[in-house]
Amino acid sequence: MLLGWTAAVVSWLLITAITTLFIWVGFALVPLVAKALRGLTDCQLRLGQRWYGIGPSKGAGSWERRPGALDDRAAEDPGVPGLVKGALGVLRRHSTWRDWAWAQIALVAGWFLAIVPLLLFAMGLFGLLMPVLWDPWVSTWDNSWYGFIRLETARSANWAAGLGAVWLLLGLWIGPYALRAQAKLARAVLGR
Repeated sequence: MLLGWTAAVVSWLLITAITTLFIWVGFALVPLVAKALRGLTDCQLRLGQRWYGIGPSKGAGSWERRPGALDDRAAEDPGVPGLVKGALGVLRRHSTWRDWAWAQIALVAGWFLAIVPLLLFAMGLFGLLMPVLWDPWVSTWDNSWYGFIRLETARSANWAAGLGAVWLLLGLWIGPYALRAQAKLARAVLGR
């Protein structure tokens, strides 16, 4: 989740850097921000590789290690012409826009895939504590429910604990599948 949020912020910084091209500041910022975004995509792919064996395809190395990644000829040009060639070279690359698209998707899909197992686990823990918490909970909140179980008696609190155990186990079971889906999504969007 944190990686997706960070990538989204960096991708929005890339768009901001692009909008500052007309005042020439963007020519220095675009390559730096694009390189930071590429670092985050590489991190996502490395995590997928380490956790589930779903990483970059063979021969798809990091942006910094690929020959011509920053347009070496532009880097050799001194001053403003080098900055302009470098920024325009980065903006022409398809991988820059795939990284940007991944950041937008990671914000929503990555968050969803991370939060569902976490919520199931947390709700399961809360349900397991319901036999202890039901009396103060019901006295504080009228018409209290846990999932689809109305909390009225100690028996209903025990049913809520059973449902909580199911949700907790479901959260633990679905977690690895959600992370694997996130790794596959990243690889598909990034195209490497």
